Amino acid sequence: MNKKIIYFLSMVFFAFIGFITINNTTVRADINNVTVTPLIEDDNSDVTDRFDIVGKPNATRTVKISIGNFSINKLRLRIVPTNATTSMDGKIVYTDKVRAGQYGLKYAFADMTKPQTLILAPNKTKDVTFKIKLPSDKIEGLVMGGFNVYDVSKDGVKGNANVPVWITGNNKAVGGIISLHNLTLDVISRKPHIIINLQNKEPGQMKNVIVHMTVKRKSWLDRFNLGPKEMVADTTYNKVAPNSAIPVDFDQNQTPIQAGEYVVKGAARSGKATWTFHKTYKITQDQANDINKRCKGLIYNKTTTYILIVCVLVSLIFLIFWAIWYSGRS
Repeated sequence: MNKKIIYFLSMVFFAFIGFITINNTTVRADINNVTVTPLIEDDNSDVTDRFDIVGKPNATRTVKISIGNFSINKLRLRIVPTNATTSMDGKIVYTDKVRAGQYGLKYAFADMTKPQTLILAPNKTKDVTFKIKLPSDKIEGLVMGGFNVYDVSKDGVKGNANVPVWITGNNKAVGGIISLHNLTLDVISRKPHIIINLQNKEPGQMKNVIVHMTVKRKSWLDRFNLGPKEMVADTTYNKVAPNSAIPVDFDQNQTPIQAGEYVVKGAARSGKATWTFHKTYKITQDQANDINKRCKGLIYNKTTTYILIVCVLVSLIFLIFWAIWYSGRS
């Protein structure tokens, strides 16, 4: 009899746990011992890992996020609204500051609600409420907003978590269009990187975008087939955020950035749509120096120096023989 009672109570317990987690899915949090859960009030919604808002102009919506601290330390968490961006490995992230006007973005989620700071004691959970004021104009396409959660305490926990908030005016899907935006330089892990930024300026999410890109620095040595090699990148982006850059990374490893003109060629494909790119960018000596001085372990190519030395030696030998020949005639 006692065993039957234990089995019955166990079934009731697990059924209760399953019931309370049906509509509240804990969002993946890259913060140790911290849980971040969107509290979805719509029992009929199949989406449990984000907030979906279909609203009219000037409407106000309220959302709640449950945040739990299961560490032994008190946390000071910052919860910041932002828009989704596309990472180099083709993922949707909510870690960058995004403003209206970037890559054709008409509405920034940061303009619809305010950030908050939460002090959370060990082994405590709190619900945080946000009021979202929709724009005065009808939203076309998808505004892929979200909350970025991270610890701002001194010597605090590293990492971040996010809660997506997707906002539409009519819940109709919009496609994307890819174009070439610019060339930028960056230092990542003390190594120089050349980054070619494509862009999706449309308010629609894209999937399975395949990019082939080449970058070649122009050099007078090209006529002798001794110039710098062409750099090639083949990358697949599983997801591309609306109104965002699509960074194509060229890791230079131990090769320093050199000033000059860089020819960028490439193509991107998504489904049946294809876009091609061809443009020349210039990297100044100041830009190259600024990147290189922040890197470590760079190996400089001495090919040009060696060729110049050989040319000087050949010229000197020629002048010596010419002088001997000329003095002999005299």
